[in-house]
Amino acid sequence: MALYELPFPSANGRDEIQAWLQVPASPPRGVVHIVHGLGEHSRRYLHVISALVDAGFAVVAGDHAGHGATAMRSGIWADAGDEAARVVVEDELMLQARTREILPGLPYVLFGHSWGSMIARAVATAPQAELSGLILGGIAAQIRGIEQTIDRDALADAAHGGQRAEPAPEELVGQLFDGFLERFGEGAGPTAWVALDEDVVADHGRDPFNNFGAPLSARFLQGFVDLYDQANAEEFYTALPTDLPVLILAGDQDPVAHYGEGAYHVANRLHASGHADVRTRVYPGVRHEVHNEPSTRDDVVQELLTFAARAAQKD
Repeated sequence: MALYELPFPSANGRDEIQAWLQVPASPPRGVVHIVHGLGEHSRRYLHVISALVDAGFAVVAGDHAGHGATAMRSGIWADAGDEAARVVVEDELMLQARTREILPGLPYVLFGHSWGSMIARAVATAPQAELSGLILGGIAAQIRGIEQTIDRDALADAAHGGQRAEPAPEELVGQLFDGFLERFGEGAGPTAWVALDEDVVADHGRDPFNNFGAPLSARFLQGFVDLYDQANAEEFYTALPTDLPVLILAGDQDPVAHYGEGAYHVANRLHASGHADVRTRVYPGVRHEVHNEPSTRDDVVQELLTFAARAAQKD
C-alpha cells in the first residue's frame, strides 16, 4: 500500500488542510473519498479505510478547517473562516482534484458522514465532481434545531458582527442541538447521541483530534446552518445527476437523521425527482455512528464495499 500526504491551502486563505491518499498495491478499482463530520477527523475511519483498501480501492480523506490534524497545526478549532459553507465544499473539491492528478480516470465514490453528508451533497452537485456514487451516512436531514428552533436573526447578527470569529452564544449552540438527548433518559451525557455503545461514546470524547467541546465560532455556526439549508433544498435534488447511485445510512435512534425519518425523507425526495438508484438502510436501536456501533459496523462496511464495487463496475 502506498500512502501519499496531500497538504494543500484551504479556500479560507488561512489553513493548510491535512489530507492523505492510500492506494492498494494492485491497480485500484476506484477511489472512495471520505468526508468526516463535525467535531471529529478523518482517521476515525481507519477500519473503513482498511476494508476499502483491502478490497482494491484507493481511499482519500482530509481533516476540515478547524478540525483534526489541520486544527492541531493552526491552533484554531471549530472555525473555518468567513463563508464556512463555501470553504469546506471548495476544500473537498480541491482534494478531489489533487487525487485525480495522481489517479486519473478512475470511478470516484464520495462518502460523507453527518456534517460530511451535507458537504458531500454540495460537492456532488458541482459540475466538476463527476461522481460514480454518493454515500450519505448519519445523514443530516430534518434536524429540529435547525428547521424549527434556532433564532436565525440572532445567528445572523452574531455571525456578521465584529465578534464573528468568537464563540457563538451558548443559547444558539443549544438551539442547534435541540432535542438531541431527549430520548436517552436522565443522566445522558452530552454526546450520548453519538452511539448506543458506551465505549464508542467514551472513545469519541477522549480523542484529542476530535476536540468536540471546542466552542463553535459564530461564523462557523452560520456556515453550518447555511450548508444544511443548501444540502436539503429542492435545488439539490434537481441538480444531482439522476443516474447517480446513492446509498443512505442511518440509525433509527439518531437525532441528526430525525430518528431515521430524515433518511427516508431524502430517499423519497430523490425517487420523486427521478433518481431511481437509491438504497436506504436505517438500522434499528442504534444512534449516529452506525459505522462505529459494534452491532452494525460490519454490516455497514459490507454495504460500503458492495456499493463501491457496483458503482465502479457501472463506470
